[in-house]
Amino acid sequence: MRFQFDQLSGNQRYHLITQTITPRPIAWIMTKNENESFNLAPFSYFAPISSDPALLMVSIGNKTTDVAKDTKHNLVREKECVLHVPNGDLVNAVNQSAATLSYGESELPTTGLSLTDFTATLPRIKEAKVALHCKLFDMHTLGNASFNAIYLEITDLYVDEDLVTEENARIYINNEKLNPLARLGGDDYALLGETVTITRPN
Repeated sequence: MRFQFDQLSGNQRYHLITQTITPRPIAWIMTKNENESFNLAPFSYFAPISSDPALLMVSIGNKTTDVAKDTKHNLVREKECVLHVPNGDLVNAVNQSAATLSYGESELPTTGLSLTDFTATLPRIKEAKVALHCKLFDMHTLGNASFNAIYLEITDLYVDEDLVTEENARIYINNEKLNPLARLGGDDYALLGETVTITRPN
């Protein structure tokens, strides 16, 4: 079946994109609210785009036409965040943190998560095995201004010691132990499952 996007609504495009561009990694972003509480929300329009500088891109929309999502609002003001890569054990907390709350109302109490020290300005989610402190690098408006491509520069990376090994001066992260959570379409999530290892040709 062929779908011509110029004949579809934005909502129809969204559902087709999120059910075919899969699995998608989840950027679980924590930012500071104006009342000093913490906002936590998952985003799956997310990808690494550069290593030098170390940049990630997250696409974040609005709550309503004229009201930015809390994460975007906080990023523009604070210029920083902690982006977590959630492991499979955290699927319920990730899903719970996607609830729409009033600005300044933290998702943390409803998820049962705890915080631990990370950088001088922001903590991280203790239960997450990977956390990246990022600074706002740039932001581009997309289309009708309801979405923004937000570029984040990684300044600090935490990885659970149980995932890390070093061999011949190279660091390896055990993805099987991490078991990263991924997003599919609708209400579906995916876990790592089977991996295939193939040597890259010269």
